[in-house]
Amino acid sequence: MARTSEWIHSPHTTEEQLAHLRQQIEALEAKLIEREAELVDLRVELSAFRLAYDTQVGRKVAELEAVEAEITGCRRRISQYRQWGPGGPPQANYVPVEEQYRRAWQQPQRPPPPPPARPVDAATKDRVKRLYRQLCRRFHPDLARNPAEQAWRTEMMTAVNAAYGARSLVELQALAARPDRSPAAEIGTDEQRLAALREKLEQIQRRLREVEQEILELTNSPEVALSLDVKFARRQGRDLLAEMAADVEEDLARRRAELDALVAELEQYG
Repeated sequence: MARTSEWIHSPHTTEEQLAHLRQQIEALEAKLIEREAELVDLRVELSAFRLAYDTQVGRKVAELEAVEAEITGCRRRISQYRQWGPGGPPQANYVPVEEQYRRAWQQPQRPPPPPPARPVDAATKDRVKRLYRQLCRRFHPDLARNPAEQAWRTEMMTAVNAAYGARSLVELQALAARPDRSPAAEIGTDEQRLAALREKLEQIQRRLREVEQEILELTNSPEVALSLDVKFARRQGRDLLAEMAADVEEDLARRRAELDALVAELEQYG
């Protein structure tokens, strides 16, 4: 940015300065579009992995946690009985053992997972990516000249990102058929025109930093690390999620047996 400021304040004509700023904006816009596409791809891959993990492992882990919580409750009740006898200590919100046991096995209601992106062949995927980049260049909010146009562009980009996330070529083609709103021409004094382009350049730079920071945070997250482990194991002919699910299932069987024994002991105490 320092070099940009130095160039602008050097003895060049207004039109030369405007042309230089437009050139910088165009180059940064292209980079921003590429990075935003990368971010969308990363989010889609992570969403698919979360669904696979939850289906194979996550629900079993949640069930194990519920059983372990019930074991803790049973042990507390047994300890109270041994300390206080059949009457137990005064309790304002006592829950019968039978109800505790029933809750341990009652699966919590989960919202249905979002449908994964439809699988597409390599040629269609390439067409989707190319069209997505074209639409970004047309509708990106950072290209707006005024608040009204920015609101319209934001709405369009939301639709574009949703269609790209679903890998829907049909939806992207429909958006491509939408007419463009003619951007407002640069108006005002020379200094106002220069100030407007400088502000736009700063906006794109800020957005680029935000996108790159989010990409960095996602790529360094535990979920992405695990997804990479799963991919590496698959290349070796292993199903890491299935192995994890089997380990949890084995632990779950042991904890269920422990819970059954504790419940039987509580029933003996009456």
